[in-house]
Order: sequence, then structure tokens, then C-alpha cells
Amino acid sequence: MNQTLHNQHPDPKRWFALAAVCFGLFMALLDVTIVNVALPTIQEEFQSDFSELEWVLNAYTLVFAVALITVARLGDIYGRKLFFMLGLIVFSIGSLLCALAPDIMSLNIFRGIQGLGASAMMSLSMAIISTTFTGKERGIAFGVWGSVSGLATAIGPLVGGILVEKINWESIFYINLPIGLIALGMAYFFIKESKDNQASKSIDLWGVLLITTAVFCLVFGLIEVNQPQLDWTSPRILALLGGSLVSFIVFILVELRLKSPMVNPRIFKNLSYSGACIAAFCLSAGVYALFFYLTLLLQNYFGYTALETGIRFITISGFALILGPVSGILSNKIGTKPLISGALAILSVAVFMMTVVSSEQSTWTALIAAFLLAGIGNGLVNPPISTTAVDTVPNRIVGMASGVNNVSRQIGIAFGTAFLGAILSNQYVDAIQNKISGLKAIPENARQEIIDGVSAAGPIAGSQGLQGPGSEQYQNMPGFSEIQNIAKTAFVNSLDQVFIAAGIILAIGAILSLLLIRKSDFLNDKA
Repeated sequence: MNQTLHNQHPDPKRWFALAAVCFGLFMALLDVTIVNVALPTIQEEFQSDFSELEWVLNAYTLVFAVALITVARLGDIYGRKLFFMLGLIVFSIGSLLCALAPDIMSLNIFRGIQGLGASAMMSLSMAIISTTFTGKERGIAFGVWGSVSGLATAIGPLVGGILVEKINWESIFYINLPIGLIALGMAYFFIKESKDNQASKSIDLWGVLLITTAVFCLVFGLIEVNQPQLDWTSPRILALLGGSLVSFIVFILVELRLKSPMVNPRIFKNLSYSGACIAAFCLSAGVYALFFYLTLLLQNYFGYTALETGIRFITISGFALILGPVSGILSNKIGTKPLISGALAILSVAVFMMTVVSSEQSTWTALIAAFLLAGIGNGLVNPPISTTAVDTVPNRIVGMASGVNNVSRQIGIAFGTAFLGAILSNQYVDAIQNKISGLKAIPENARQEIIDGVSAAGPIAGSQGLQGPGSEQYQNMPGFSEIQNIAKTAFVNSLDQVFIAAGIILAIGAILSLLLIRKSDFLNDKA
């Protein structure tokens, strides 16, 4: 009876609640990519080395991923609105501290504070939408959520480019303050509190400790694997990944014995929910991790500025704003399975098409068709993944479910970046070895030294034509212009293998989501 009355007299404030959620979501995801284009400026100001600079990105990603499940479950227990608002406050404070950071170490610490706030906003945004909307409106709301999600991730380089070039790098953090205040006010007045009333109020400390350890070791290991002198077989990497595996196993065994676990592993017995998590992982590993390498291609290889690169990414991001609500409506009409599987298949084809960039005399315009197709797939895929993740579980644990689904996304980005980076590095080194070994303009006794130097400089320096760090020692050697061409060609040819690997990941996601997601798993009358 109450449900019927709710549907007949829906609260119009729910759309303002959606706007508040989307403001928070936009900030959280924008800061994943907006910082990329500011890194050169930050490096110059703080005179930091590359390893310190990497942690401007990694500190945010690591804390974000590690805290997602814990914060989501705390929101289930003590109030999703409460923890969403706390996330907004922490994120805004972290943004202010980042803008005021006196050195690179402080900036990295403050980025971690941002990541903590973002984890609450990201995971609880899905839970709030699921408990605020019902029926067909839920699909539309998740369509809007998906639009904001795809747009924020892809438009980051454009917004960052404008702010860095027209104002300063600090402005990429100051911009979060007015947005955060607006979102906080709207959240306070328009979001209704919801929680899992059946959950124990005691915190599962063992669960928190084990899941934090497991996610930390996994994501940190994936971040570290492409560091110089490290690879997948390095003792440090094996220890981190092994520690993560052991922690996950112990976590599952402990949680199965508890009445009110941090995460109930039985949730994965629902094949459709598992399919949504796999789809989220493959999407992040195959598309969002790829944005880093596409940025290298456009800025370093083709020579575009940060702003020019961001403008070109609009061919991908523009569709997210348009197709998100359409995808939400289609989810109600045809179901989520064909949309998820179909969109991932479209993205797979689009990424495979990007291999055309290695052809002779190729320009960025060769990528337009692939970018447009990727934009269509990206615009369609996020809403049905989110809908599937929350519509296949009871409302009382929707925070937990959304938290796990979002961890799948973050692990996907970390895994994709590490895996694709390893492919790029290995292919690049092999290409350098083969090409320079045959150069007659270089004395035979000097070739190996040059090969080692160019290889050590890495594919990022190669994408710039060996203008970056590590190339000074041989820039005056005979045949350097030919070595530059070899390095650039090696980079773009190696990138082909990255595109192929990403396309395969997306194809696997399309197949598994098609096989796993079932209409019978959806809860039409959620308890």
C-alpha cells in the first residue's frame, strides 16, 4: 500500500537529490583525470622527480579504492545521506589543502584525503539513487548518473587544460570548493536518509582490516609493477599480490561466519550481480585505463597541447551526456543485458579500430571514427551496469553492493594501467632492439649502449622523439635523428598491441555479461 502511494505521489524533491548526488559524483571522477594535464606544471614548480609525481595520481586512486567498500557499508549501517555529506566535506577540505600544498609530499598526502572523501561520494551515490527512485524512474536516474560518470571521466583533460593554461594548476583544486558547497546544501535539504535497519550497529573490525589489506596490496602492487627494475616476477610485486590473495581468502572465510558481515560473499552467488562487477572491471581496464595512453599519443606523439588534447576527447565524452538518459530508458524497455553486452562489444570494436594510428603518415583524424564509436559505447554502458548492480540485491544492502561494484571499477583501472603499460614497455624495448641493431650509421661497439639508453628512457620519452629525461647522453651522437624516428615509430607500433589487448579485455566483458546476466535475478519488489 505504501509503495503504491509512493508511486502515485512521488516527492518532486527527488530530482534535486539526484542533482546533489551528481555534483558529488562529478567532482570525484573529474579529479581522477583532471590532474593528468597539470602534472608537467606541478613537476616544474616543485622540482620533483617522476616517482614523486606519479603519486599525485596514485595516492588518490589508492585511498579511493581501499576505502570504497568500508565507507559504503558504514553508510548502510549509520545513514547513506550522512556519509555522503561527510564525503563531500572531506573531499572539499582535501581540495583546499591540495591547492595550498607547499611541496610535492604534502600534495600527495592531501590527494589521499581527497580520495577518502571521493570514495564515500562515489559508492553512496548509487545507493542513494536506488533508494530514492523506483520503477522506470530509477532507470532514467541511473541514465543521468551514467551521463555524469562518463562525462566527468572523459572531460577531465579538457577542463584541466583550460584551467592550467588560463589560470594556474591550483585552480584545478579550487574549482571543487564552490561545487562542493552547492552539493552539500542540496544534499542536506533534498536527500532523504536511508539505512539498513537490519544491520548490527557494531563494526566488523576484522572485515574492515582484511578487505582494506586485500585491496591495498592488490592496487599498490598493480601501481608498482611498472616501476623501473620491477616486473610481475619481482619479489616485492609477488609479495603484494600474494598478500592480497591471502587476505581476500581469509576475508571470505571470516565473513561467511558472521551474521552482519562487512561484505557478504554470498552476494556473488547472484550471477547477474557478478556479471555487473565483471563488466565494470572490463570497462575500466579496457577503456578508462586507456585514456592515459591516448593522452600520450595526442600530446607527446602528435604534439597537441593539453587543451587541444582535451578538445579532441570531446568526440568521446560528448556522447556520454546525450546517451546516458537514453540508455536508462532503454534499460527499462529491453533490459540491461543487451545494453551492457552490446555497448562493451561496440567499445571493443572501437578500440581495435584505433590500431589504424600506426599506419604511415597517420594523423589524429584517423582516430575520429574510432573515438565516435567509443563515445557511443561509453554513453550507453554505465547506466545499465549500475542498474544491474543495485537492482539484483535488496535495498538494505545496496550500499555494500554499490561499493563492491565500484571497487571492481577501480581495480579495473589499476589493472588496466599496469597490464597495458607492461605490454607497451615490452613491445617498445623489443622494437628498439631490432631497429637500432641494424643501423649502419652507428658504430657496432656503440649500438648496445644506445639501445640500453633508449630502452631505459622508456616509451614515454620515445613518444616525444627522445626529448625527455634519459636521452641527453646520446643526443649528439651520429644518426640521432634516425634514432628519434625509430623511437617514435616504436612507440606508436607498440601502442597497437596495447589497443589489441584492451579490445580483447572488452570483448571478454561483453561475452561474460551476456552469459551471466539473467532477468530472473532482478528484484522487482525489492525488500
